[in-house]
Amino acid sequence: MNLPISIRGARQHNLRNLDLDLPSNKLIVFCGPSGSGKSSLAFDTLFSESRRRFLDCLSARSRQGMDQPEKPEVDSITGLPPALCLEQSARQQSSRTLLGSITEILDYLRILYAAAGTPHDPETGKELERKSPDRITEELVSLPEHTRLILAAPAENLLAQDPAATLGDFQRQGFLRVYWNGKMRDIEEISSPVPPPPDAALVIDRLIVRGENTASRIADSLQTALRINPDEVRAIITIPGEEASIRAFHTRYRNPETGFLLPQLTPRHFSFNSPLGACPSCRGTGLNEQENGPCRACGGQRLSPLALAVTMPAPDRAYNLAELTALPLEDMAGELERLKTPSSLAAALTPLMEEINKRVRFLNELGLSYLSLDRQANTLSGGELQRARLASQLGGGLSGVLYILDEPTAGLHPADTDRLLRALRTLRNQGNTVLVVEHDEQILTAADHLVDMGPGSGTNGGRILAQGSLAEILENAESPTGEWLSGKRNMPASGRKTAPAGRLVLTGADKHNLNNVTLNIPVGTLTCISGPSGSGKSTLVRDCLIPAVRQDLSGKKGIPRRVQGTEHFNRLVVIDQSPIGKTPRSTPATATGLLQVLRPLYAQLPLSKQRGYTAARFSPNIRGGRCERCQGTGMIEVDMNFLGNVAMPCDACQGQCYNRETLEVTWKGKSIAQALALTVDEAAEFFSSLPRAAAILKSMQDVGLGYLNLNRRADTLSGGESQRIKIAAELAKAPAWKLEEDGKRALFILDEPTSGLHFNEVALLLAALFRLRDAGHTILCVEHHKDLLNAADYLVDMGPGAGRHGGNIVAEGSPADVASNPEAPTSPWLVPR
Repeated sequence: MNLPISIRGARQHNLRNLDLDLPSNKLIVFCGPSGSGKSSLAFDTLFSESRRRFLDCLSARSRQGMDQPEKPEVDSITGLPPALCLEQSARQQSSRTLLGSITEILDYLRILYAAAGTPHDPETGKELERKSPDRITEELVSLPEHTRLILAAPAENLLAQDPAATLGDFQRQGFLRVYWNGKMRDIEEISSPVPPPPDAALVIDRLIVRGENTASRIADSLQTALRINPDEVRAIITIPGEEASIRAFHTRYRNPETGFLLPQLTPRHFSFNSPLGACPSCRGTGLNEQENGPCRACGGQRLSPLALAVTMPAPDRAYNLAELTALPLEDMAGELERLKTPSSLAAALTPLMEEINKRVRFLNELGLSYLSLDRQANTLSGGELQRARLASQLGGGLSGVLYILDEPTAGLHPADTDRLLRALRTLRNQGNTVLVVEHDEQILTAADHLVDMGPGSGTNGGRILAQGSLAEILENAESPTGEWLSGKRNMPASGRKTAPAGRLVLTGADKHNLNNVTLNIPVGTLTCISGPSGSGKSTLVRDCLIPAVRQDLSGKKGIPRRVQGTEHFNRLVVIDQSPIGKTPRSTPATATGLLQVLRPLYAQLPLSKQRGYTAARFSPNIRGGRCERCQGTGMIEVDMNFLGNVAMPCDACQGQCYNRETLEVTWKGKSIAQALALTVDEAAEFFSSLPRAAAILKSMQDVGLGYLNLNRRADTLSGGESQRIKIAAELAKAPAWKLEEDGKRALFILDEPTSGLHFNEVALLLAALFRLRDAGHTILCVEHHKDLLNAADYLVDMGPGAGRHGGNIVAEGSPADVASNPEAPTSPWLVPR
């Protein structure tokens, strides 16, 4: 019987001394508001402890260079199996990491090409030839009867360094003769050997060919010759009535016309991360760095000419490794089945091909059929990256493992979520425990066990409100998630709807997989673009619409216009999930403009005026007021030698970012650093008397960020949190009353704004978007969340599939219009009204 995972006294971060038993071999979902403690329990407690225990089992030498996790704040965890964390983050991936690397398919393909590929001369393209010992034996046995045959092993290279010693060694092994300057000579005759001639060869055997009767002797002699020189065997052949001739039999691939000899191929010859396999011009990057384009030598394929000249044949064409991995996965699956492999290697290659086919099949089943294995990992979305890692784990076939996934539905269309669920159930059915931090309704309703955390975020979270099966959660009055799933709570109504003030029309969108699309957006509405992953939504918006609108708003003359209707806007606001800043000093306070409000406040205080401090004094970016020890970051990188660098609070400012003199200036008893250490909720009360600060903080509360500390580092924020901070900043800038004065209307474009949000937070987000719309702005969201899609004024549904099967607008109109269209891929998940 499988024991449960028993957690006692979990206090990591905001967890409130939790006691919890999780069933083994089940699909478990942690749900609750952002900041309620889900990740603290799943990743910072369970995964961290599992990793710590694993590393403790290694020797001190093995642990060198590894990050040593601290023991999480927990009294005990029993029944904890080895844990694997499948994250969304692609931050650690370099441009050399490909989808094929993450899934390990590329490693298997390198073995395949090294073992069974057909090599060609990189210069001429001619297929290279080699002879196996059996084939050489067959050719020699087929010579006419009574042919005199001398078998010799070329030995020039062996004799080059010390001819006398090498010849003596040959004698001790029982060999008597050598072929030397075109003649057969006894080794003893060569008493003072000079540098050996090019034709120097050790005579292995002399015999007369008598058909099959000599086959075994020839085969044995060949094996002896190949032990001396594994690459070549020479035969001096004298057919009756003819003069002697010399034939060379090469056991390695060579071009007999040019003399090109292929080295012994290994998987490293097919790796662009190895000097053996990388293109010598771009060193495996695929780029011409000077021109910022594809490398001219390899055409962006990253591999050396030698590697690109090795192919695997299919019935109608042959593929080198780069060509095969450039195929969309749905095409690659079929081509793998058609590849021809040598029958002599069937026993060795069958398990290899099964592993490759299995992993490619899992990627297709997870809805990634439109991707190719040569896609760079750092260009994948978080959801795509996590599904790729999931496919790798499905292919690994492990059991008895705790898999922890972080919002795997991010960026997924509901149809893709169904595929994901099948994969998670497969992992569970293999004897694993699958733990998912998730908000998606499809995942929640499919879970074996739910843990609802809350009730709020930060200090208002960290508790378990309810747990159990779906039925138990639905009946539990203490479960906020249960209220949403049962329909007791509903999203806010859209409110007033007015006729569109006009249209924003983009024509001729044809990048990537788009099929000359025309996008029509009603002005002054909340519009959503939906459709399967890979259908072209992001390409349409990010690569076509945004550049066209920016170009039009810039007022540049003489440039062809691809968009009409931009006269309705005076600015474009793109709110995506990218970090809010590029340095550790970037925080919610800097991103929303709150610090710009607080700096003049502190500069006007009596002590500041007395000392001559200006607003610049209270910036962590400017010399004078900041702590110079940490340069305003509050953290110091400590070199721990073989343990790696560790970031620690600055010992000079104690993590407060400012120097002592600056911190002596206080307002209502708090220094600038103490004020920035408050949460949004705390700061809203503290700065309630300051209208500009209060407006910013209220906007952050309105999008569900009340739990965030104002000084939280940008690099520790999730993509969803970063996006909501940007939305809050815009809400604070453009209240409805101001629009009536200056008529400033913007086009807001948001990329999956519901990412990482609980139902409560989606409701807050919807209310905020309605406020922007009702103020006269136009909001365009690339989105999958069913509640947001159903609340939109206008939908554009793309598809019908992904990759080349997508790129079209299948349906558009109100959510009810799209719901009634059976061709629309999103229609099954919309609620007709």
